[in-house]
Amino acid sequence: MTTYFNNCRGRRHETFYGKGAFFDLNTTGLQAKMAVGLKRGEECVVASYNNDGAVAFDWWEFSREALEPDPDDATAQVRVFYGKRTRSVRISKAKAAKTKDYKIFFNRDGNFKRPSVVK
Repeated sequence: MTTYFNNCRGRRHETFYGKGAFFDLNTTGLQAKMAVGLKRGEECVVASYNNDGAVAFDWWEFSREALEPDPDDATAQVRVFYGKRTRSVRISKAKAAKTKDYKIFFNRDGNFKRPSVVK
């Protein structure tokens, strides 16, 4: 099974949490119920805007989840996902929205869907 993470806000997870960090989710609200119970070795794909306007798709092999301080709120913690990057692809948003491996991230109009995690 593949889990798809939408990083359209462009959070720099490795900068915040260290090597191998590829996504974070809140511990409360809607995000608390997303990507629960990932298994070691499970495939994860993170979509992010690239500096040149393209979309970066980074494929990760999940290794662990940890609670870490939220860089935006010192009183809160977030669930941080760690793993090993296995490949990266950079393509235009228009092309990605029509490509089998990536169209799950986009709505009919070619815009990013809003959920942080898409299964």
